Amino acid sequence: MIGAVRPPRLLIACSLLWLAVPTWLACGNPVDDATAQLGAETDTKAQGGSLGERITPPFAVKGELEGLLLVWFDAQGVHTAQKRSEIPAASRALVRVGSLRAAPDPRLDADDIYVADLRAPQADGAYPVHRAGRTFFDAQVDHAKPPPKVEPASASVVVYKASWCGACKAAEAFLREKHVTFVEKDVEKDPGAQAEMLQKAQAKGLSPRGVPVIDFRGEIMLGFDQARLEQLIDRYAKAI
Repeated sequence: MIGAVRPPRLLIACSLLWLAVPTWLACGNPVDDATAQLGAETDTKAQGGSLGERITPPFAVKGELEGLLLVWFDAQGVHTAQKRSEIPAASRALVRVGSLRAAPDPRLDADDIYVADLRAPQADGAYPVHRAGRTFFDAQVDHAKPPPKVEPASASVVVYKASWCGACKAAEAFLREKHVTFVEKDVEKDPGAQAEMLQKAQAKGLSPRGVPVIDFRGEIMLGFDQARLEQLIDRYAKAI
């Protein structure tokens, strides 16, 4: 079942733009608002625990903090700094601080660390420091990373069509009945879609004379052959 392709008309090409826009909510942490860097109100258990009590470490956390171990993070991961000014302002709310010169603090458990808010000093010039678990800090690092880019599953099946084509409508109805997600591209309304269709077909040694042309995960089908399409669906059932 193949419908003849009508002569292309002057039309505007359409494109889809996938945006990954993080939605940040205000954080209402009463502990010096130190977790505001995360930009979202999170489940502390899901994020590896919570920021612990205010604590004064056995070393000064003032000024540029030169001589201390400074560990900060952003969307790219974990970084180290030699002094406060090397840390971007947007990443100063949760910074791990430590000193190789100070003796171990008996108030800290083996898995505890110092986390400082280096955005603004207090009246005495020191930055507020809190006790935190390593799992808490590591969880914040993971939380700051952007989600991985995932290609839409629909891109694996494309139906090149025309609005008037009955065979195209039948093919689409069959794919929906089989719960196969697909992209529709009208070759009359989108000159780029027509060029893409011809390029794919010619790469397989095929010469389309009409629509639909179905790209099923790299398998090119001219027209709507229900039996063959069903075979392809069964073959790739686990991958769709």
